Amino acid sequence: MSKPKTHQDFFQQPENARSRALLKSMGYTTRDLAQPRIGVANSWGETSPGHFHLRALGDAVKAGIWQAGGTPFEFNSFGQCPMDIGEHGIRYDTATRDIVAAEIEAATWLHMFDGLVMISSCDKNVPANLLAAARLDLPVIIVTGGPMLAGRHQGQDLDTTSVDVHCWAYAVGKKSVPLEELGRLEDAACSGAGACALLGTANTMQCLTEALGLSLPGVATSPAPLAQKLRLAKETGNRIVELVKEGLTSHRIITRESIRNAIRVLHAIGGSTNAIIHLLALAYELRMDEEITLELIERLGRETPCIAAVRPSGPYTMADFDEAGGVQAVMKRLESSLATEALTVTGRTVGQNLAGFELSEGPVIRTLEDPVSQGGLAILSGSLARSAVVRPTVIVPEMRRHQGPARVFDGQEEALDALRKGRIQPGDILVVRYEGPKGGPGLTEVFKVIGFLRALGLESQCALVTDGKISGFAKGPFICQVTPEAAEGGPLAVVRDGDLIEMDLEERRLDLLVDDKELKARLAAWSPPEPRVKDGFLTVYARLANPADKGAGINLRLK
Repeated sequence: MSKPKTHQDFFQQPENARSRALLKSMGYTTRDLAQPRIGVANSWGETSPGHFHLRALGDAVKAGIWQAGGTPFEFNSFGQCPMDIGEHGIRYDTATRDIVAAEIEAATWLHMFDGLVMISSCDKNVPANLLAAARLDLPVIIVTGGPMLAGRHQGQDLDTTSVDVHCWAYAVGKKSVPLEELGRLEDAACSGAGACALLGTANTMQCLTEALGLSLPGVATSPAPLAQKLRLAKETGNRIVELVKEGLTSHRIITRESIRNAIRVLHAIGGSTNAIIHLLALAYELRMDEEITLELIERLGRETPCIAAVRPSGPYTMADFDEAGGVQAVMKRLESSLATEALTVTGRTVGQNLAGFELSEGPVIRTLEDPVSQGGLAILSGSLARSAVVRPTVIVPEMRRHQGPARVFDGQEEALDALRKGRIQPGDILVVRYEGPKGGPGLTEVFKVIGFLRALGLESQCALVTDGKISGFAKGPFICQVTPEAAEGGPLAVVRDGDLIEMDLEERRLDLLVDDKELKARLAAWSPPEPRVKDGFLTVYARLANPADKGAGINLRLK
């Protein structure tokens, strides 16, 4: 095999002495500049716990690169965390995925890196890393920052949902615990740095990155504060230099087969509904969107039971999941249905990685014969939606089939106001619309609506239907990512208060029980509302965003 062409060859030419002089001003030596140039894209920052610890991981990665004969160049992107639920800033949440991906793309080409290690943890940074890996087709490895350890209070494991249940109660006027106790829970819930200790979007995407073959085995679930994480980061630094020398690029790893593997793992762990838009966006980036579709995700979901009893689909934390074997244990359980010939960043196939893995029995990762449920995620369709996404594992059985009158809100702020004022009745189905990619704009996170429903004790009596998205933390009967979105003139735009809606998870149906002739007349008379946001980056996103069933990313195709 011929030696892959790398940029250090370019930098050795006499005409590029100026470039070498500039780099030497930072302390790089002639020898350093003759080695493979490895970019280290790190989302370290002080804006969220998922990124707060990543400086040390960056140092470990760079040490590994130096050890293996490469030269690291670290740069940063901002660490994204959707803390401002229900406020204007949340509209930027989905769009930040595309901002960070573009930032990494530009930095990598501008600085002529031969390989790239990306380090991140949270909801949109990890998917942004996946999009960048697909866009660049260079040797790439992703180091995900891992979950935080669970908090502890009065002998119980805690996570952020342990606080949510009480803060939502205060929001709707129900003081479930005294303020002093709420303060103690607030102090104890998050033990330290890392992604929140449950299978929200952040940890779901970390697991799927490993399932895709873009992380070393074990990286996804190794807890943020443990030395194991630092060792894996250093090994990643070693391995990226080898990948450059081998010429093993991301397009040989992110394939139709590896994405299908990731979809099966998503169902098996009962991961976040948000993972669906990220996998669809990845497929769109690679022009595989005619094959990697919601129909495929639904079919693989019917074939793949949820076997991870991890919060919110079970009682166990991410640290428990890691101790039980994490992603590799899940893939070992699924081995007979996986594309085991798919290549990974180890240089070995999935099958070769799993060959030496020993499964152990236990309650955290169950067998295929004794699953948590028969599917992790489901795709609905019907007269109200071309497509919609739901997470059956977090819905009580009695709400998996429900018919009720619509209570319609043009945005989550209206819905939250109605919930605060006690205007929602048992049996109602809340319709929160104009929160899709174009309508939000931004495919808005409306998790707070579900939180308020739970605080009012309505999660087993009411449902939510929205063209926005729902956090992986959420428990309750929510149906999200409805397409066509209301702002595009989908049926959701013409639902009226009192219209009957029927949801049936087993039959995969979501229907507006309105006569076809009436529905057509309403749609013909509809006109779009004034846009909420009229300046800034969100106007770019609103104009260029794909629909949710294509990943809700900015459409960068010229053809």
